[in-house]
Amino acid sequence: MGISGALVAILLVVVSIALVGVAWAVLSGYLGTASVKADVAIEKLDLVANGQSVLVIRNTGNVRITSLDATLTCNAPGVNPNDPQLSSFSNLDPGQTFSEAWDAGDLVPGDTCTLTITGTAANGASVAASASAIVRP
Repeated sequence: MGISGALVAILLVVVSIALVGVAWAVLSGYLGTASVKADVAIEKLDLVANGQSVLVIRNTGNVRITSLDATLTCNAPGVNPNDPQLSSFSNLDPGQTFSEAWDAGDLVPGDTCTLTITGTAANGASVAASASAIVRP
């Protein structure tokens, strides 16, 4: 007595469906978590000793950024720069840029300053970026 052809066909279909289901579950879990990316980049940092400094930030991820803070630190002793306030910032959608011009205070020409950006994305993830620039007169 052997197994009938119909029973073999049914078993083959059931096993195939089960394997496809397992493969789909593994791949969708892996690809689903890898496809969400919260990231920010400083595209431009132009520091001016006696004038308006300029900052351009880009959302390089695929999640909306909902909050940002900026801190500027300089190497020269006794220099206490003004941080960009980012007061006009609201939400930064993926691919969009945000620009801010501000008076950074009493910067020293030739000094190196570092700007650090931290924030939160719509999915709760933290974002951060930093860039350094030499202060120009």
